[in-house]
Amino acid sequence: MSTAPALTDHVIVLDGHTADDIEAHLEGEDEELARRFGWFPVRSTRETVIAAIAGWQHDWDTEGDRRAFALRLLPGRELAGGCEVRRVADRCAEVSYWVFPAFRGRGLAGRAVRLVGDWAGPGLGVKRLRLSIAPDNEASLRVARAVGFAPVGERDENGLTMLLFERRLAPVR
Repeated sequence: MSTAPALTDHVIVLDGHTADDIEAHLEGEDEELARRFGWFPVRSTRETVIAAIAGWQHDWDTEGDRRAFALRLLPGRELAGGCEVRRVADRCAEVSYWVFPAFRGRGLAGRAVRLVGDWAGPGLGVKRLRLSIAPDNEASLRVARAVGFAPVGERDENGLTMLLFERRLAPVR
């Protein structure tokens, strides 16, 4: 059985989601988050959040290809969002992240992506990280640039053009 490691830069900590996160996750989700992840106009319910957390915990327990972290603000460990990394192919992993409205504009997504990037090489055995960003998502475009991702192309995702960014990871020593 594996559990999510605690990754920190002393401003945030990334760790595993727990049942204690259900209400904060529900309260934190807004229309923008639902739209960016393709759910809008549907919103999460208590049941879907419980199922998501159970799935994330299962992936940690079984060392699956998807690893989700809760993004918590220090010192109080308040749930501020999340970050997920998924092994896809050819030693590459895709990263997604979300920050709840009350915490946006503080650079937390960039901090989370940096921490996950430092962990993903040794933790998942990947050599590259990939981001897929909608062209109108200025906040995520700023995150990509700030943490060293370079544009590598575009792809169609369900009829939407997404911009692709990649970052090579430092070799594991």
